[in-house]
Amino acid sequence: MLTKKIFALSFVALAFFSTHALSQDPVPLYPKNYKVLFENDRVRVIDFVLRKGDTEDFHSHRPHVAYILTGFKIRFAFPDGRTVIRETKAGDVLFSEAVTHSPVNIGDTDAHGIMVELKEAAGMGANGNNSDELLTAVTFIHGLVGKEEEMKNHLLSLTAPTLGEPGCITYDLYQSPEKKNEFMRFEVWRNDEALELHKMMPHLKASFELRKQQGWTTEITRWKRVKK
Repeated sequence: MLTKKIFALSFVALAFFSTHALSQDPVPLYPKNYKVLFENDRVRVIDFVLRKGDTEDFHSHRPHVAYILTGFKIRFAFPDGRTVIRETKAGDVLFSEAVTHSPVNIGDTDAHGIMVELKEAAGMGANGNNSDELLTAVTFIHGLVGKEEEMKNHLLSLTAPTLGEPGCITYDLYQSPEKKNEFMRFEVWRNDEALELHKMMPHLKASFELRKQQGWTTEITRWKRVKK
């Protein structure tokens, strides 16, 4: 069993580097709202607009600086259930750390500005994450034979809300080809605190309760990357 887990972990670790790091990048999701003006290995410059009354689903931004061309009033929703209303005026300059949110323009004007996203820096990873703080969690879920499809569908339903959490970078599900009731979740979090916050989220608490009722068992292992 241990040998299989180590093999699976090695396989997924390799797969991680081939997955898209910004699965919630708003540029391909909303091409009418975001236009890339310039990009290199250090920054990405984006012209953005959110028209009056429009909204966007949860998506993520790297740490960034925004220059406001047209003032706006936007209500932002966050994965933990919080909402914040932000008002700006033309000429404002704003800074934000990496964030995941869902905005709706509740003002009287179209929101318009220029966003400069920051990429890698010394000691930082591809998404502006401190590589020393990154935490990898490998979770093994053991289900009941004959209930594989029900279990898979439930575990997949956790993907969207979890990727909506600001501390989540990667959240992928794998199924054993030999034992269909065996699943593995490969997760990368910004830090230990992000994973602990994840455990408190309503969708995960409800999932653990369902697993308990169904007789599924869960084993979470935590990993830190070894420096070269």
